[in-house]
Amino acid sequence: MSGVLITGAAGFIGYHVCRRCIETGYQVYALDNLQDTPEQHLKYERLENLGVRARNLTYGDVIETENMTFCYCDLNDTDAMSVFFSKVNADIVIHLAAQTGVRNSVSSPDIYFRNNISGFQNLLQACRTYQISRLIFASSSSVYGENKQMPYHESYATDNPVSVYAATKKANEIMARAYSNLFGINTVGLRFFTVYGPWVRTDMASYIFMKSISEGKTIELFNNGRSLRDFTYVDDVVNAILLIAEKMTLPDLASCPKYNIFNVGNSKPVELEKYLNSIERLLCKSAQIINKPKPEGDVTATYACVDKLYDFTGFRPDTPIEEGVKKMVDWFVNLKR
Repeated sequence: MSGVLITGAAGFIGYHVCRRCIETGYQVYALDNLQDTPEQHLKYERLENLGVRARNLTYGDVIETENMTFCYCDLNDTDAMSVFFSKVNADIVIHLAAQTGVRNSVSSPDIYFRNNISGFQNLLQACRTYQISRLIFASSSSVYGENKQMPYHESYATDNPVSVYAATKKANEIMARAYSNLFGINTVGLRFFTVYGPWVRTDMASYIFMKSISEGKTIELFNNGRSLRDFTYVDDVVNAILLIAEKMTLPDLASCPKYNIFNVGNSKPVELEKYLNSIERLLCKSAQIINKPKPEGDVTATYACVDKLYDFTGFRPDTPIEEGVKKMVDWFVNLKR
């Protein structure tokens, strides 16, 4: 693997993947639409850490730094996509751009269908048009819905989503399989399980917990904190992505399935309340909690079986929760807000 195109480069996982690819010496092509959200200031800071002066950009700009070529564009802008794709020399696309979050998808489904389905179709078509035959894309553990069999295996049924977000991610998997069958694009979907770590999104529980505790604000703890989440440290996610990418670009893997799905999780579910407690201890401050019922679209538990990932890459996510949370809290304490 020499050249890699990464979508969602200013996002939480996208930033970490870009950074690791740069450190590894890959030629990095990256894009992001820098969507105007409460997280936008973090997107700017992530990009600036990658050498891109994001606050000076206007839509359509293509910036070449020493380590990366960055395009400020939207996946739904097919003209801008065509211009950018025509200039890149990538062996593989790592697609991490998405409209994220389960709860907002219940109230604003149209945005999720536009960005997660239409945007993904445009990306698949760009790969086909510009003959990039390898694609890794972010799916989600949410596709398992309220499946009672645990841990979740990739072979389990995923046809009963409980949120619009989950439905769009399941749709991505189906779309990728169709493009693999029709056009010979090697596609791999990764079902991420509750990723956390430095530069975490502002809408995620991890950030909300840290910010609310620090500022003495109340926290709405859903399902009395009893929900189980398979918290997965972001560096483990990056390791999985890049190991799969390297495998996909080896010539002796030509006989592998054109389409594949892998869970990426820590396989050690933790109650949400215990996760919150670990943040409290590190911040040396107690949370002010308001218990709330489980909201519509949320699942009660997630739990990954990663045997398939291990068989393919020889890697299992294994960062202990205590170690990962400490690194995340250390980052948050030093963050300029």
